[in-house]
Amino acid sequence: MDFETAADRLYGVPSSEFTATRKRLARELSREDARRLTALRRPTVSAWAVNQLVRDGAVVPLLELGERMREAWSSGGDVGEPERERGPLVDGLLRRARALAEEAGRPLGEAQAREVEDTLQAAIADPSAAEAVRAGRLERPLSHAGFGPLGAVAPSVTHHRKAAEPKEDPRIRARRLKEEARAAARRAEEAERALAEWRSERDAARKALVDAERRLRELREQVKAAEAEHAEAGRHAQVAEREYDRAARTAEDARRRANEAEHAAHC
Repeated sequence: MDFETAADRLYGVPSSEFTATRKRLARELSREDARRLTALRRPTVSAWAVNQLVRDGAVVPLLELGERMREAWSSGGDVGEPERERGPLVDGLLRRARALAEEAGRPLGEAQAREVEDTLQAAIADPSAAEAVRAGRLERPLSHAGFGPLGAVAPSVTHHRKAAEPKEDPRIRARRLKEEARAAARRAEEAERALAEWRSERDAARKALVDAERRLRELREQVKAAEAEHAEAGRHAQVAEREYDRAARTAEDARRRANEAEHAAHC
């Protein structure tokens, strides 16, 4: 098994099985690949749900739509049609994510559902986010703080005025600021979740260290006792060896004298 196969398997399992699966898969890899696999982090529930959408094959239309919208935006083309497709497609994927999570016994809360939706929207707007989603190995949900294809209006072209610094439409500005505020709030929530997860990891590591130190003390005491037993057994073996040699000489002398006596009696 190589690293890529192991990583794909790892991010396909339920979050509750992530750590145990990571350990098991690492044992099947080379040292370097095992080190890389061990460095992978357990996904949040929302990231896990998006990863399952990828494995379900459901995100392909979304990624294709994102390519079309980004192309239309960059070329100044009409984004109206893909924009009309975007809402129903994202809604359908969100319903599918909820269903997959329910089937796995990990239902999505409202905040987690919003993170799934934000990740899907980011995959439409941002090609790097699209590739991250396509890989199916998200650790955290994604967000798009900019104002790319998502609901944007392609700039009109005028031939009668010099290009001036355009004023941002108040409605677009309000939407952009609202999106940026939501992105900042999500980043804060992500940071809090990461803090909680690492606190849990830290506490588990501390407990494991205490347990290992206790076991090490026990093993050292056992080794010390075994060394004492070994030394005592060695001393006993020396005494037994010496007494055996002495008994062997005595027995040999006794047999010799008995043979001599028997020989004299027959003479």
